[in-house]
Amino acid sequence: NDNMGHQLPPLPSIKDLMKLYRVSALKQLSQNFLFDTHITDKLVRSAGRIEGATVIEVGPGPGGLTRSLLTAGAAKVFAVEMDRRFEPILTPLQEASGGRLEVTYADMLDIDEEDLLRSVPKYEWQEAGGKLTIRSQYSFDAQVDSPNPAA
Repeated sequence: NDNMGHQLPPLPSIKDLMKLYRVSALKQLSQNFLFDTHITDKLVRSAGRIEGATVIEVGPGPGGLTRSLLTAGAAKVFAVEMDRRFEPILTPLQEASGGRLEVTYADMLDIDEEDLLRSVPKYEWQEAGGKLTIRSQYSFDAQVDSPNPAA
């Protein structure tokens, strides 16, 4: 396993923590959680090279994907979560991360990314390999009014 150097100390399962703190998904926040680490690890692998990367994760929820990002070797994960119900679940993960996870409880729309990333070393484009990857898991619900309504 190429992630052996980035293993987190033993933590309770996310499912167990969700039960312990009686946290469930809220439809009004469009919350859906992945508990299967095989799936979250696969999602992280599909994002490309994570080792040594700085990641901003919007809406980590109980931290399933966050755990996989840390295990894959992300140098720093800035998690922005607006739902404080996840604080008792994310705090032990933050403590176990060895300083690689920073959680901010706020709406991402209110966050200044430059302030969030202020502690991250800056690199020239060529020094960073000239590659930038932006991934999003946002889903949008849109209502479109047709200019020519059906008769």
